[in-house]
Amino acid sequence: MVHGKYFTSSGDIAPILALRKEVFCDEQGFDPALERDKYDDMAFYALVYDENEKPAATGRLFIDGQNRFHIGRMCTRKDCRGQGYGDLAIRMLLDLALRQNAPYIVADAQLPAVGFYAKYGFKPCGEIFLDEGVEHQPLRIEAGEIVLGGHCGGNCAACVEDCPSREQE
Repeated sequence: MVHGKYFTSSGDIAPILALRKEVFCDEQGFDPALERDKYDDMAFYALVYDENEKPAATGRLFIDGQNRFHIGRMCTRKDCRGQGYGDLAIRMLLDLALRQNAPYIVADAQLPAVGFYAKYGFKPCGEIFLDEGVEHQPLRIEAGEIVLGGHCGGNCAACVEDCPSREQE
């Protein structure tokens, strides 16, 4: 059965870090020495498991030194993309941020993933920048504008398989 679980940085986040390494370092070529950062020691995580109990998607939520809520390090195992695993992970994080009374949430998305975030109401809020040579777009969403229903309004069966935003899930 597909399900999600919350973790804190004080728990065993090894499966989360392994999935991030697989996607960001092994698949996308990011430097493994830079993948883990100081925010990993203060984050909440969502980890979504596939029907075989294997980690399928993850993301993190943290509050920076300026009291801004950040969602980041969102990734989905390559063979699980387009199946709603990333959707569940981001909904879990958005729900957690709302329960913590976040006035707004920010994210830095790789350009191909901007459409994925847009499904939930995120909008560009700054200039595109490079992170390890990869273009990223700063995004922001006000708490009252969050669309927890996502692209399909909660009816995933109604989504079209070739929808471009599903490719980034």
